[in-house]
Amino acid sequence: MNQQIHSNQYGCYCLPHGLDSRPAVRAVLAGEVYEPQTIAFMRARAGRGDVIHAGTFFGDFLPGVASALAPGAVLWAFEPNPGSFACAQETVRLNALGNVTLANAALSSAEESVLFRTHDATGAPLGGLSHFTETPGPGTTPVQALMLDYVIPRDRQVSILQLDVEGHEKRALKGAYHLVHRCRPILILENHGNATWIQRTFRGLGYEMRGKLHGNFVYATEDLEV
Repeated sequence: MNQQIHSNQYGCYCLPHGLDSRPAVRAVLAGEVYEPQTIAFMRARAGRGDVIHAGTFFGDFLPGVASALAPGAVLWAFEPNPGSFACAQETVRLNALGNVTLANAALSSAEESVLFRTHDATGAPLGGLSHFTETPGPGTTPVQALMLDYVIPRDRQVSILQLDVEGHEKRALKGAYHLVHRCRPILILENHGNATWIQRTFRGLGYEMRGKLHGNFVYATEDLEV
């Protein structure tokens, strides 16, 4: 695996080659934190519960969030792109993150194999812009999709569910229906400002949009400062 190692205030990262123009990679190359407000919020709000983090990329959130968890709590991380997953694995190793459970998988409303576009038409890697597709061909790879209701044990209390899944938020949340009802976690969703859909899907739980962190919409069942 081609890799380059860089660090910031939270730890060391294995960065993928060929993606230096991507914002998260560019930030770490400069010794900075990508989405510092989001990470700071997650660190402050994790409490004693577990955190779910989907769309892990090379692991830019992993050291910052994992180091703030309570003893015994787990950071459940998911990355479907095989190349990004390999970098995230190395980021976990570099920082000795024993409280991270990392899966090479997507999240959805069913446990199935899905197609994931990892490279563009020229063969260039998409990295964090990799996305689901229904069209097979060059640049696509089959990946396993999982349901959070089946993956996260029922005896785990989840305090934050954060999704950066390139437009697949609704299906991922439908696959976490029982988990959300059981734990009522804070939801941090990239590019999903549809409060009506959240309230209809999780009717009666009291979810309201409480603010934004970078491009992420924050929903919670109680008032909180974002």
